[in-house]
Amino acid sequence: MVLKIAKILRIDLETKNIDYEDYTDEDEMNLIGGMGLATAIFTREVDPEIDPFDGNNLLIFSVGPFCGTAIPFCGRFFITAKSPLTKILGEASSGGFFGKTLKSTGYDLVIIKGKSQSPVYLWINDGVVEIKDASELWGKGTQETDEKIKELLGNDKIIVATIGPAGENLVKYACIINDKHHAAGRCGMGAVMGSKNLKAIAVHSTGKVPVQDKDKVNNAAKELRELLKKSALGMVIADSGTPVHIDSMYSVGDVIIKNYTEGRWIGIKKIGAKAIKARGEVKKHGCFNCPTACRGFVEYEGEWVTRPEYETLSMLGSNLLVNDLEALIKWNLIVNDLGLDSISLGAVIGCFLESIERKLIDVNLDEFGFTEENIWGAIGPIEKLFTKIAYREGIGDDLAEGVRSFCNVKGLPEELSMHGKGLEVPAHEPRANNLTALDYATTPRGAYHCYEPMHLSSYMNQKEEIGLTEQVDRFGTGDDVAEAVIKIQDASEAYSACGGCIFGFWFIHKLTPWINGLNGITGRAYTVDDFMKAGQKIVKMKRIFNVKCGITKADDNFGKRFYTPLEKGGSKRNIPPLEGLLEKYYQIRKWDAQGKPI
Repeated sequence: MVLKIAKILRIDLETKNIDYEDYTDEDEMNLIGGMGLATAIFTREVDPEIDPFDGNNLLIFSVGPFCGTAIPFCGRFFITAKSPLTKILGEASSGGFFGKTLKSTGYDLVIIKGKSQSPVYLWINDGVVEIKDASELWGKGTQETDEKIKELLGNDKIIVATIGPAGENLVKYACIINDKHHAAGRCGMGAVMGSKNLKAIAVHSTGKVPVQDKDKVNNAAKELRELLKKSALGMVIADSGTPVHIDSMYSVGDVIIKNYTEGRWIGIKKIGAKAIKARGEVKKHGCFNCPTACRGFVEYEGEWVTRPEYETLSMLGSNLLVNDLEALIKWNLIVNDLGLDSISLGAVIGCFLESIERKLIDVNLDEFGFTEENIWGAIGPIEKLFTKIAYREGIGDDLAEGVRSFCNVKGLPEELSMHGKGLEVPAHEPRANNLTALDYATTPRGAYHCYEPMHLSSYMNQKEEIGLTEQVDRFGTGDDVAEAVIKIQDASEAYSACGGCIFGFWFIHKLTPWINGLNGITGRAYTVDDFMKAGQKIVKMKRIFNVKCGITKADDNFGKRFYTPLEKGGSKRNIPPLEGLLEKYYQIRKWDAQGKPI
């Protein structure tokens, strides 16, 4: 017997109509669920030429079969829409307890269409759905919004996903904050939410997620937890969280420094995991059913607050030459409350700082507090930019459009426009690993970092059943690089459709226990081949949609700067041989010479 997974909630904010439906068995089998089904619905129903802020752009929240079950690392949810930043299919994902709670309400996908005439929020309580007035919430930060919704509904057990002022003001890289501390960061999904006058989604449930074969699920969960104990990377992340990447990957050149122009920086030791531990106690915190608990809280001004993650420490720290840990902890709180993606924010500000340092744009330095001698690492002036961007004030209006647009509008040199398909390059240096470079160039949403095939260069993120059992040279140029990137992308897309956190996928070198868990939940009989084919189909659907949006081989890139070697540091003067790798990648994928699926 097969357990029906895809329960769909459709909400039209313009008509206030609420509908419910199931999805087809064929799509569930072929695409697993969650993000996979969201991709199918989105690519079938949304016109590729649509403006991202058009009411007919669907905004889809999805959870996969793993969510809310005994399978560890099962707390993720995905958001899909056409991105206002990249103008192609956009996605963001986040952890915490929102995904598990949404799943427990009985819905796997929430499809939102239309624009409300006035601000609203959605209230989903044990399957009962209401569209509620959010007029008094509009203009508030994410933290106050979260607290106010709980107050209005009289329940502090509610989990809230909300936008801040950045989303309301349609900043192209506005994010969505859930559980007060977790960010669905990339591609400007918060701006799409703001364009619909949707302030928040609040969820609550007392229900449990059904599974078809409880014993099979529990056995798979037990095996996964045993395998986790053997993972060196898992132990390191459990001990120190993502900030350890500052300490461990700096030596191989993976950490971003001064807008991707340097390979060494004396301040690096002041902002990593060792510095955070030396500062004082770190209280561990985990998402739903997470045995690693990679997140942490630190004491700041008398309160326990969320610790910055690696991407924030690098993009707002080393990228801007800010080595003040107290400032970075404060900035993490400010940026989350405004609802800004810290990766894109750091990239845009890095571009801005380099532009004023090189006198490429005319800016009144006094307005911000910059001086010609105090640009990089200037804490006060940089901090002022956050609110200017979130509220689109002055130069902040241009910076709110993203680095590609900012460079175009200001006529800046091409080398400053570092992005993949419009998505700013994250805090992993593509010159430090050719697998990273090829992955950035080809991932469907643009320069996206989470699948990290680069770990294969350190004997991690291996997958035995699909032949990923050997180290892949980080400066390799052969077919093995393209083959490895494709396998990791396909497997990771399938795993994401299950609703799993990608960290767990990195840690465990087998696919079979995950698939056994999936079969126990659904009652289906997926094989490794089925699993990989599902990932391939999801990648192909996204690529076809993006091609219809105008994407070609020229867009499978990440910026001119990365073809100039860094003279110092762990990237060892490497220049990614992207042209040759793309040719191999297209051949293996059976795409034509312009990257179009045949």
